[in-house]
Amino acid sequence: MTTVPELPFLQILPYLFLYAAIAAAWLPTIVLAGPVKNLVPDHLLAVMAGILALISGLISPVAAVVLLVLALLLWASVRNTFPLALRIVAGVLALLVALLLAMHKVPGFYNILLLDKVRFSDDAIPFTLYANFDKGMAGYLLLSLFCSRASGWKQFLADGKRIALPALLTIAVLTGLGLAMQFFRFLPKLPESTLLFFAVNLVLTCVAEEAFFRGLIQEAIYRLGNKSAYGYLAIAVSAILFGLSHLGGGTQYAALATVAGLGYAIIYHRTRRLEWVILTHAAFNLYHFVLFTYPRLA
Repeated sequence: MTTVPELPFLQILPYLFLYAAIAAAWLPTIVLAGPVKNLVPDHLLAVMAGILALISGLISPVAAVVLLVLALLLWASVRNTFPLALRIVAGVLALLVALLLAMHKVPGFYNILLLDKVRFSDDAIPFTLYANFDKGMAGYLLLSLFCSRASGWKQFLADGKRIALPALLTIAVLTGLGLAMQFFRFLPKLPESTLLFFAVNLVLTCVAEEAFFRGLIQEAIYRLGNKSAYGYLAIAVSAILFGLSHLGGGTQYAALATVAGLGYAIIYHRTRRLEWVILTHAAFNLYHFVLFTYPRLA
């Protein structure tokens, strides 16, 4: 039995606004009559998330400045009115800052511990879950300021048909490899923390990782040129880097992550938009959590 922690409302508020900002990234800009001509709903919600995080002590002023710097770098990297050299430098610096945030290497973030060394079965290794505000904010900024998104439901549904087969194949291959490597075994369960896990994993993990590895790295390689070689290079680099980023969990975990990264990269390649690769990633993680040993066999 796992217990979902009770948290003070002031600590929860920044996350609620961050989640709302990510959801609002698909909303259109609101045109106003007055000094402020355009209002971007997700930007306003993200600013509120940052302010509330400062007030609640979730982040320090230094951390807030780093987030602002990342936002400015991403904004500069896509401004066609800026010289190409400046946009490239801004993009590279943005990549480095986002990577440091995702790896929790930027001081001043006090992420909330949600689950501490929980065992979901006797043969599973302990699992710890943090609500990573640093990674979540980095993912939001990448999603909002750099990554391509579907323009509406029609495009979203059309993309879904385009990626259905590679998405199912990715999940099937990962299942077969995980069982063959004895990384996990079939173990259906529904812990009390299932909804908490899915909410945190979908938004603070999958959005951030897919925005970084597919929306930033893979897309940046595509933009080097139109040759098909760039497409293959983008897929390979995205998958390999995704696998390497999981080396902390061991070589087996990194190998499976590389295969997962290859599947996610192919899905992204078919649409050049983030929605379905995020959903596929989250679907597999929830499928793994509910139906198999999680996070892995001891």
